[in-house]
Amino acid sequence: MPRRVKFLFGSLVIVAAVGTLIYAAVRETSAYFMTVEEYAADPGAHAGKPLRLAGRVRDGTVDWNPATLDLAFTIQPIPPRKTGEGTGPATAEPAPAPDAHLALPVRYNGVLPDMFAAGRDVIVEGRVERGVFHANALLTTCPSKYEAGVPHDEAQADAASAASG
Repeated sequence: MPRRVKFLFGSLVIVAAVGTLIYAAVRETSAYFMTVEEYAADPGAHAGKPLRLAGRVRDGTVDWNPATLDLAFTIQPIPPRKTGEGTGPATAEPAPAPDAHLALPVRYNGVLPDMFAAGRDVIVEGRVERGVFHANALLTTCPSKYEAGVPHDEAQADAASAASG
């Protein structure tokens, strides 16, 4: 066999091997991102598959054992933001009661993120087995106090300055 043919054949084998490794790595680490509501719509379709769920830690469900690094909590849907949230004084509206069927128990073993707390939005990665989400990664999101406020209406600001001056 000529040297050039051997070189092309060897190159094709290397390219095929690298392509196979990339495909296997992407397939192994990919996880479908969804909300708790999307998961609850058809939990059977996602059983045993890698998932990434976004939700809120339900108050009163956090059970942390620092000796074993075991964490158990319940994740629930993130309620929609109220209009103008974060721009003025807090309203006294009660939060709607979460639906029990939209809650999912989560088990995690590992270092607890600094910002993890009840009522905090989290993203968990793992698999659901027998109705329990077994997380291998736990991420917390930044609290809403760090988000930019809604800009004031310029027309109202102009009207107020014209009235005062």
